[in-house]
Amino acid sequence: MILVTGGTGLVGGHLLYKLLKAGERVRVLKRPSSNLNKTKHIFGFYGADALSYFDLIEWVDGDLLDYDSLRESLKNIEVVYHTGAMVSFNPKMRHELMRTNEEGTANLVNLSLEMGIKKFCFVSSIASLGNSKNGEVIDEFSYWQGGKDHSVYSLSKFKSEMEVWRATKEGLNAVIVNPSVIIGPGDWSQGSPRTIQTIAKGMKFYTTGGTGFVDVRDVVTAMVTLVKSDVQNERFILNGANLTYQDLFNRIADGLGVKRPSIRAKKILVNLGWRFEKLKNKITGSEPMITKESARTSLKRTQYSGEAIKEHIQFNYTPFNTTITESVNYYKETSEVCL
Repeated sequence: MILVTGGTGLVGGHLLYKLLKAGERVRVLKRPSSNLNKTKHIFGFYGADALSYFDLIEWVDGDLLDYDSLRESLKNIEVVYHTGAMVSFNPKMRHELMRTNEEGTANLVNLSLEMGIKKFCFVSSIASLGNSKNGEVIDEFSYWQGGKDHSVYSLSKFKSEMEVWRATKEGLNAVIVNPSVIIGPGDWSQGSPRTIQTIAKGMKFYTTGGTGFVDVRDVVTAMVTLVKSDVQNERFILNGANLTYQDLFNRIADGLGVKRPSIRAKKILVNLGWRFEKLKNKITGSEPMITKESARTSLKRTQYSGEAIKEHIQFNYTPFNTTITESVNYYKETSEVCL
């Protein structure tokens, strides 16, 4: 039996569909307040018949920080996919972010060791990798450099990944994937799917930076294939395309049939933006739409190589135009659906 964390998230939802369609028995750790409609929404992308698989999920209430509930959820489990993580760029959430991601991952790998889990797959992020210093392409040999350039989220993912590496030294059979920015159908109000909604509603600005992007289906295919393979104690960057943000926005806008963002946001405007959001956060406590770290990233071009995984398993990336087209089409079908 398989345990999945983060089953209501973007990666977790698509992973659940793939596992259940393959006939796997799946248990999902969730919080009592989790919105299961988010997972149903993702299943709907695969067709009306896909919703029948949703009823096969064994949902269990628990928390990564609750050792007892975590132990209970791992009974009779052989494989763990750890996709769950807290994502926030709100400075006021620093303590909770670090505790959930780092300590929660530590709890899960410790119990996986104790309970004899056969294979553990951890979804990390390119955020846990080093920065490109001279325009070089980042690969699996790039290393983390400390400093103030990293967001708290990046730090939390790096430390979470370190907990998995520590557990491998103690006997855990694990694989780690580091996806770039994941594109695909999900909750249109948050995360990367929100970009599609924002452009649909009329986004005027673009920045000069760029980064890597990958189809969510490629991420889950890589995860499942790695778990079933003999590969162990390795990590792989998953990146299907390196694009500028302007290029990404233009492709989405064209797919939606709306006007492309046409105003280049220069450094001074971007810096004003994060300072305004910081002030608003202090006054209202609201999640900032842009932070100092994300502002810096939006102006920087970083490229990633996702080719190493092909040396270990049979794997190919989805053409990125296909990713955009199918994601945008599902948005147009479901954008009025309230999650």
